[in-house]
Amino acid sequence: MKKYFLFYMLITFLMNISINAQTGKNSRFFIMCTASGDTSAKYAGSYERTMAYYLVKMFPCVKATTEGDIRTMLGREKLKQILDGNIKMRSFCEYLACDYFINLEISDFLSDQVVVSASCLYYKKVDPMIRFASHGGRNYADIKNMVSEVSKTLVEKLAKYEICPFKGTINVAIISDKDTTMTETYSVYCNNSDQTYRKEEITKNHTESTWNLEKKNRNWTDGDMHFYSEESYTLSEENGCYKCKSGREGGRIDKEKRSYKVNGKGLSHQSIRDGKEQLDTRSELIFYDNQTYSLKVQGTSLPANADEEIEISAEGTCDNIPNENKTIKQEVTVPLSFVFGPFKGSAIDKVLSHKDTIKRKDPVSGEDVTISYEFNLKRD
Repeated sequence: MKKYFLFYMLITFLMNISINAQTGKNSRFFIMCTASGDTSAKYAGSYERTMAYYLVKMFPCVKATTEGDIRTMLGREKLKQILDGNIKMRSFCEYLACDYFINLEISDFLSDQVVVSASCLYYKKVDPMIRFASHGGRNYADIKNMVSEVSKTLVEKLAKYEICPFKGTINVAIISDKDTTMTETYSVYCNNSDQTYRKEEITKNHTESTWNLEKKNRNWTDGDMHFYSEESYTLSEENGCYKCKSGREGGRIDKEKRSYKVNGKGLSHQSIRDGKEQLDTRSELIFYDNQTYSLKVQGTSLPANADEEIEISAEGTCDNIPNENKTIKQEVTVPLSFVFGPFKGSAIDKVLSHKDTIKRKDPVSGEDVTISYEFNLKRD
């Protein structure tokens, strides 16, 4: 029980160090092997080194540190203190910091069997990303093959994750237009005669936005954006049997016009991390088991101030409104939220790139949208 308590204490310690450490260029792995049984104990160090070898071979950006490496450094530090007489011990925290933790286990099983297993944890998630195990005989050849098989399989399964960050440019240009006219007409009756009710609404929207982004790391996207937006709305309502407050009915025409134009630029900094504002822009590569991937891009512009001009009038039997003009201050923001793909490619490719133009109708707003995008991402 004590062994497992210390194991989880070490995991917690490693994760806390990683969270507080600054994000570096390399993806950092810490590898620790727990052995149970006299036969298995002989292979714990070799198991750690084998896993580290396959990791670095598959992902050149990876920095892998094993529990054995720490023991070796501690031994050298002890020897140095004995020789130099310096009792001040240097910090090893930088070697413990990790983005991923690999837990290896090798255990004697029954009288002639050995079980070899491995699991990988990402420090932001509690559940293991990957888990794999194998079992076989206790002889040297069988154990060597199992250690190699489990290590290689786990690393191959990691290939669906962005272990080595892709960096590069992501450019998106969006043009959206809406030009709709909605009419409603029906007969009404008042004052012993047939009248007509007619309503017409005209909406015109046009927005252009250009997003020039740069993916700088796995979870960090910077850049800039510009947008232009204009909107107009016209309402005309003719009611031959408008009911006045007095109860009298008669003809009345209501008119309303609304419009604004605005230019804006810049990316929103609404999110807070470590007490500091950061860009809301995100770009995420999603890899699938069938050797394809998608690119998810999200962001929000900084708000831009717009003067919305409003003109209202009403003329008829009663409740007349002379031309009334007013201006309302508005804040306009433009969102970015698209998933591009899937495309052929994987996390171990050196370059991921694509260019295309998509035309579609937004199912919510009814706008006609043209999206042109191009990205060119290279792996470290």
